[in-house]
Amino acid sequence: MKQVLTPEDMNLLEQRIRETTPAPWSVIEKDGVDTVWVSPNLDGNPIALFDYRDGAQNRADAYFVVAAREYMEVMINEIRELRKRVLDLIQSNNIEFQKRIDLQTELSELKKILDKSNEHI
Repeated sequence: MKQVLTPEDMNLLEQRIRETTPAPWSVIEKDGVDTVWVSPNLDGNPIALFDYRDGAQNRADAYFVVAAREYMEVMINEIRELRKRVLDLIQSNNIEFQKRIDLQTELSELKKILDKSNEHI
């Protein structure tokens, strides 16, 4: 299992989302029937059928697929935004760090000048 989504992975996921049947998707289930359908509408045109497990597992799987379709795009966008914010924070931190180094260097130079001027006193 992958531990990190690369930009290519995220692009592929977005492409797969665009190629799916438009959301929202719904779970169609009937009491006492183990078979569960996933459908973009409620008129009986399923795009997925869950029938190979017991009813509870079929329902859990179908609801997961519907939720994944609904939230995948949101998660990809949030990952991209958070990664951008992290990079912005790193860049800002690097700028601040460089300013501190520059100030340390300037302070050292001023101390040297001060020490030389104190030698003449």
